[in-house]
Amino acid sequence: MRIAIFADSYKPYISGVSCSIDTLVRELKKLGHTVYIFAPSYPRHKEDNPDIFRFPSFPSGYPNFRVAIPFVRRFPKVDIIHSHSPFQAGLLASFLARKNNVPLIYSFHTLFTKYVHYAGFLPKKFAKMSIVAYLRSFCKRAELIIAPSTLSKRVLRKWGINIRCEIIPSGVDIERLDKEKDFQTLKTKACNFFKIPNGSKVLLTVSRISKEKNISFIIEAFKKLNRDDLYLVVIGNGPLLKEMKNKKIKNIIWAGEFPPETLFKLYYAGDIFVFASTTETQGLVLAEAKAAGLPIIALFAGGLVDTIRSGIDGFLTSRNVSSFNEHIIRLLNDDKLREKMGKEGELDARERFSSSHVAKQVESIYNSLLR
Repeated sequence: MRIAIFADSYKPYISGVSCSIDTLVRELKKLGHTVYIFAPSYPRHKEDNPDIFRFPSFPSGYPNFRVAIPFVRRFPKVDIIHSHSPFQAGLLASFLARKNNVPLIYSFHTLFTKYVHYAGFLPKKFAKMSIVAYLRSFCKRAELIIAPSTLSKRVLRKWGINIRCEIIPSGVDIERLDKEKDFQTLKTKACNFFKIPNGSKVLLTVSRISKEKNISFIIEAFKKLNRDDLYLVVIGNGPLLKEMKNKKIKNIIWAGEFPPETLFKLYYAGDIFVFASTTETQGLVLAEAKAAGLPIIALFAGGLVDTIRSGIDGFLTSRNVSSFNEHIIRLLNDDKLREKMGKEGELDARERFSSSHVAKQVESIYNSLLR
């Protein structure tokens, strides 16, 4: 079939949404489908793929994120339109779906009500009510919503959005994880990349460095651990990066951003993956960390319950530093438990979050709408 994907962020911009779209598109193409992508343009990025249509865009004020001006000169004939945003690109997707009489699917990736602090000129309560009202209106135009977790579906229902909704997580490209060498060799190479001394233990997190990702909690927790043999590697970029770097806490490595093909190899530097965001609908990086064999310690949040099986492949802890660090210390001091949880997570990721498995679920949804 011929599929049109609409997004307000896409590569070269790095985010969980853009990475999940890129992975899904690759898998759909492997299944024999033609996929067109409609996404913002980015400075100094030259597009050479004729199936990718770029919107004009302008800076948003948020690092590297562009605001799309949804406009296309031509639109190919398609069977399905799948929007990964309810805003600029989503509005155009909705218009074209009606105009061409094809089904519209919306993937609900983000709890937008958790981001109202970026609209500081509006009272928070009013901003949240406005977002919910807008999403309710937008979702009425779709024939189906894909939600990545039970929590996200529950949130939609709470907001009064009652159209058909299927739970399908974002997939992980398992093939990109280098399993040709043994785990210890992969770990040594990744640690050497970060110049981490031999014999050290490593906490790893991959996150946007921003308020909503609660990165300050991770830094506070690491500072209180106060161990010379322990390192924290923070992969990501964001508006709070400079502020966090200025704290100058020893043994923290601010690694910056990496494209997915590089990032997957760097997961192996970690002994434990740590995560403090409470705004996730799924937490794609958690599935990636599990696929690389890392046990996870994260704050308890509804969107993560479907991803982390607490007590099996990690721990979901109370939202306080003492509980968080208690579980970190337990795993650091118990090599067998850490290894067991890592293996459990890897098996679960390959079974539930494999990008090929996810793409087949999405394909099935497309077929059900065409029938």
